Amino acid sequence: MAESKKILIAGGTGFIGKALVQELSQAGHDVRILSRKSGATNVFSWNPDQGEIDVAAFEGVQVLINLCGSGIAEQRWTKERKKDLLSSRAGTNAFLFSKIDHMPHLEQFISASGINAYGFDTSDVQHAETDPFGSDFLSHLVKEWENSADVFTAKCPVMKVRIAVVLGPDGGALKRMLPAIKLGAGSPLGTGKQFMPWIHAADLVGIIIHAIDHQLSGAYNAVAMCETNRVFMKELAQELKKPFIFPAVPSFVLRALFGEMADVLLKGTSASNHKIKDTGYCFKYGSLAAALKNALSS
Repeated sequence: MAESKKILIAGGTGFIGKALVQELSQAGHDVRILSRKSGATNVFSWNPDQGEIDVAAFEGVQVLINLCGSGIAEQRWTKERKKDLLSSRAGTNAFLFSKIDHMPHLEQFISASGINAYGFDTSDVQHAETDPFGSDFLSHLVKEWENSADVFTAKCPVMKVRIAVVLGPDGGALKRMLPAIKLGAGSPLGTGKQFMPWIHAADLVGIIIHAIDHQLSGAYNAVAMCETNRVFMKELAQELKKPFIFPAVPSFVLRALFGEMADVLLKGTSASNHKIKDTGYCFKYGSLAAALKNALSS
């Protein structure tokens, strides 16, 4: 077993955070959580919006992980919403760094990031971590997010996890997709040709733990595979034994419903996982069928 670490997680009560806390604790690490609601053992209060935090959470911390970030597809991208998307990511990183003097033993900072770093692309070219950022809003968001994480390099190595669409039980992308499919109304979105990079929740947790065990630094694509939207939705319908006969949802309908945020649904990108695999990480769920079967049966 790898050396036991004292690990502090911001966002430890979310979909991925809960699973990560469980796996790290089972591996023998001393895990603490920053939460707006404290009270439980090893849970410390904080409110980054108000600049409030229980600094006792930082005592002896060796690894700091920030998984915070408002949901990209939860609301229309109004001017205020865009500000919230940025502040919940870059803002929380900046706030944590402002407390760096309370973390003299910090050895590694791990920040969530997004696979949307490369901009939207209609080609099947798999983007590597060395590729430039795109020029759209999401690419700008990811760039600012990662810049805020890189400030920690003055203190310790920094690892940025560029997270794809996460598949897993009790949350993630499937929670939004399932209602229509279960009603037998599954269909591709727009052209259906846009790529959807995805990862199973267990592999996302596995990559973060692998990063701790191997003290990784730099940006890494957390993606198992990339499928077109049509292939993804058809596979999901087949797994649920539901028909996939409806015509594609027209782009103009989605734009009328979601505005600029429709880009998340209508445009895609393809990304490579060679870098993380080259460090020795082996994916538990490397096929969409296996990932969906596990996520839907749990």
